[in-house]
Amino acid sequence: MSTHAALTVIDRLPTRSRTVDRMVVGCVVILAMLGIAVGAFTYQQRGTEAVRHAMVVDGLLGRVLSAVQDAETGQRGYLLTGEDVFLTPFREGRAKVNREVARLHELLRDDASQRAELDTLILLIRTKLDELGTTVDLRRNGDLDRSQSLVRAGHGRQVMDEIRTVIGRMEDHEAAFMEQRQATISRIALLIWGLFAGVVVALVLFALSATREAARRRSLSRFLPRELVSRLADDDGSLKAGRRQQAVIAFIDMRGSTAIAERLDPQELSAFLSSFRKRVMRLSRLHGGVVDKFIGDGALVVFGLPEPAPDDAARAVAFARDLVAVIARWNDKGEHDASVRIGVGLHCGEVFSGIIGEEARYEFTVLGDTVNVAARLEQATKVHGVSVLASEAVRRAAGAEAAAWREVSREPLRGRREAMPYYTLDIPASETTAADPEKDAA
Repeated sequence: MSTHAALTVIDRLPTRSRTVDRMVVGCVVILAMLGIAVGAFTYQQRGTEAVRHAMVVDGLLGRVLSAVQDAETGQRGYLLTGEDVFLTPFREGRAKVNREVARLHELLRDDASQRAELDTLILLIRTKLDELGTTVDLRRNGDLDRSQSLVRAGHGRQVMDEIRTVIGRMEDHEAAFMEQRQATISRIALLIWGLFAGVVVALVLFALSATREAARRRSLSRFLPRELVSRLADDDGSLKAGRRQQAVIAFIDMRGSTAIAERLDPQELSAFLSSFRKRVMRLSRLHGGVVDKFIGDGALVVFGLPEPAPDDAARAVAFARDLVAVIARWNDKGEHDASVRIGVGLHCGEVFSGIIGEEARYEFTVLGDTVNVAARLEQATKVHGVSVLASEAVRRAAGAEAAAWREVSREPLRGRREAMPYYTLDIPASETTAADPEKDAA
């Protein structure tokens, strides 16, 4: 793939990273699990309500039949004995029938089939109760023969049989409905648990994927600048293939490090270099730079990663200015038996950036003439006795006031043929920076 094609692929990458996608998938899975749980609970509740409804209807039908039978028992006792005590169960039975039928009417309002059966049952019960009431009235008026004649005619027995038949059909309907609902609940429950198991498996796979991704990022962070770890983890290969881009390069080198190393034992030297590198790292992060690599007592810092920005040069200049001041304060603290001096070379332009190596040992690198010029400018700081040298390109891109810059030379840099102007920053010895001196300590 050509560099232009690689850049085109990068430009067309989706704005959301795979990390965000994984978070979205995780949220969707969790919401799906909650939805399934709520659905299962809701359907279970509906199933429970359906079973409870069938049981209540069956109970009411049984009480209706019992109430009619109680009324009939009171009627027969009164006809046989004429004693008013038997009228009590007769009256209570009739009142109980009316209450239970009213409850049935309310419960069955949404079931057309049962409502039709209930209408039939109400007519039969009304007929039966009217027949019982008629015989009781005849007996109370002294017409015992006629009341007994109505009973012997058997019409009331036939109506009672029809009442039992209708109640039986209604009970069978409720039982069938309950069995059907229970079978449906079982199927739905099986489906829900299957979906739940699938979601759990998906969640486990997602967790394993996230764990592997986290381990991969941790592995990458051991070898690459942390600013690039997320991008490489989400990259489709274009970053590994490399690309051309605009960037500002800052080369930093410590002066006289060999003499300092000769005076320090290995442990002290390690602590000394670590302190120096921490200061470089903190300031580069403060100004949005990426430490590409440390080279002994020097460093290569890139401004413009992972994407170039209009203020890259201004931030690189601020980094160089602050680093000089921080090193000066470090010297003032007297933590080391030496006066540390640094040189910083700044240049901007097109570079080739990319990831090289295998996954077990990645390395980010920046190549190109821009890098070489920055390195030559850093070397030229020794010749001209200044701390910072910047190219004309950096001076223009930084947009700083002209009074802050001083032209040093227009001679060709060592190892190069073409002449170029380069400048230094006028940094007063008493200048303070945004960095906290105490926080600069290792």
